[in-house]
Amino acid sequence: MNETKPTMTVFAGTNGAGKSTLSMQMRDWLGELVDPDQIARELKPDNPRSADLSAGREAVKRIRSLIQSGANFAIETTLSGSFVLKHMQIAKESNYEIVVYYIGLEDVQMHIDRVASRVEQGGHWIAEEDIRFRYEQSLQNLKPALDIADQVIIIDNTYEPLIVAELVQGKMVYCADEIPNWANSVVVR
Repeated sequence: MNETKPTMTVFAGTNGAGKSTLSMQMRDWLGELVDPDQIARELKPDNPRSADLSAGREAVKRIRSLIQSGANFAIETTLSGSFVLKHMQIAKESNYEIVVYYIGLEDVQMHIDRVASRVEQGGHWIAEEDIRFRYEQSLQNLKPALDIADQVIIIDNTYEPLIVAELVQGKMVYCADEIPNWANSVVVR
């Protein structure tokens, strides 16, 4: 990270990938963490999914305020829409260093299974069709994110977190010997 610039850290990946676990391990040096799921739980603890739209609006307000103030911050995202890409670009134009941690799993079924396991432990539910849609969209949106970000760390979390690749300023600085299938489309050697 560059100490002269504020940093926007993005934890991206389909639901169940392990974004929250990683961001919580790193929270002490990230600045404010903007997590729309957590905002939804704060707004409607009994039914967070009913607050998704309001939580999304609140996340936008917080991100814009943080960028305007020049504060370090982080966001969790499935990266399945253009919202975060747009705000990464806005932050970059505001002299931010953009760091992306993209976390993926072996296949979409593993994401579905992990979300089901999370629900059994009291976590929040996501519809299977939403996970399937987000899986494809997320990987597609990772490509433009690579162009915006100053640093991208791609992590396979199928069994344990393993760094698959690291790119700095669009150039590969590390690539594992074995690339998981899900990452093949974005990790070009």
